[in-house]
Amino acid sequence: MPSPEQRNCEEIFRLDHLLIELRADRSSARDTGAIRETGLEVAIAVREVGAMLVDVGLEQAHAAQTSAATSPGSSRSGPR
Repeated sequence: MPSPEQRNCEEIFRLDHLLIELRADRSSARDTGAIRETGLEVAIAVREVGAMLVDVGLEQAHAAQTSAATSPGSSRSGPR
């Protein structure tokens, strides 16, 4: 089963491909709406990936602080 990051990446590529196809065929006004909707979906997927990266960064920072505070010879008594 793919990770959430892999699913989001695949979805971004799928939506990007769809957007390219829609832009190549300028046949109707309905396509303009579809392009806008696809662009919104891409923006949401990118935002979700960004949020996941922030979460991962916060988890890594917390883990680093925790390990530094509990390691032998550490001068810090804990997170401040």
